[in-house]
Amino acid sequence: MRSNANTIQQLLDAGVVRVLCEHAHSQDAELRHNAVWSLKHLVNDASNSLRKQCLDELEPGWLVQLITDDTEDDALFARMKAENHVRDDDDYYGDTDMELVGDRDEQEQRPWLWPALYRTNSTRSTSQRIHSPRIERAEERLTALREAEINPVRKARSDDLAIQEQGLGFIRNLLGPPGGAAGGAGTDQTEMVDYVFSELGQDRLFEILTSKLRTKVLHPFERRYSGIAAAGGGSRAGVDALSRVVYPQARTVENVIFILVHIAASVPRHRQLVISQTEMLRQVGAHFGSKNGMVRRALCHLFINLLCRDGQADADSCAARAGELRRLGFLSKLEALESGDSELDVRERARVAVWEMKQLPQQ
Repeated sequence: MRSNANTIQQLLDAGVVRVLCEHAHSQDAELRHNAVWSLKHLVNDASNSLRKQCLDELEPGWLVQLITDDTEDDALFARMKAENHVRDDDDYYGDTDMELVGDRDEQEQRPWLWPALYRTNSTRSTSQRIHSPRIERAEERLTALREAEINPVRKARSDDLAIQEQGLGFIRNLLGPPGGAAGGAGTDQTEMVDYVFSELGQDRLFEILTSKLRTKVLHPFERRYSGIAAAGGGSRAGVDALSRVVYPQARTVENVIFILVHIAASVPRHRQLVISQTEMLRQVGAHFGSKNGMVRRALCHLFINLLCRDGQADADSCAARAGELRRLGFLSKLEALESGDSELDVRERARVAVWEMKQLPQQ
């Protein structure tokens, strides 16, 4: 620990923190991403004084912008809408992350598909072959790779999401036990939670965390169509609404939940703050079915911390927190993880959370 502290001090003396924070303001997305990634790891095993210095040097307002900047969603929508307007006469369906399938021949829509995918001794038609599940999965993968390479708007948005993930990881490590301590939170962690609340804004932070947990439907827009055979025959003309659905990424959700884990590891008033965020907790509950084991593990850790009792003076408040969690349906969700999760660690953490909740009297 002493050696690590000395190393961090040497970095401070060399002005590394200042340089990294300058790079975190760069217009170059890759440089910005790498700088925030470096700061995230730097504060993970640091004292509160260094953590505060990093946040001050980075600038709280800029950090908020980094983790909330969705301007590329607007740019993508504008491009989609413009293309849709230009190609209405061609029954163009736009370019979205949804599986919006037009009537044009699939080979014409996807000229980059590998011919080798269709080499087979089967006498089935090409149309039958390209609709096999295995081929369709390969096509979807190739389509995504091509989009990531040649679509500048998609790449810009992907860069934004990656930077947001690192920014949330930076906040997560700011709020963790200082100096890499493995024990309880202590006054240092409480001090850091209060400092982050004061610098970023308590309500603003919870709003951001809630938004990162929520599935978003972005910019519904109109699509004209004509000459398409209706179910009963003939043709139809009219307007449809297309929308782009964005699901939270697992790493982003994990970082958000661990931010809450660290807040809940502090003192009772911080746990009460988390419990009071009803909408945020509802969004948290939507991720119990996540395929990512780290997300499910973080969820169990969060509820264990929320049910922690600091002495007899906190007994009534702790029981009230448990009652609110029961009311929101978390007991049954935790019981489902306890009995049916595929990972032993998740089942054990869920068992502890369920036991803690059932031990507390219902109010």
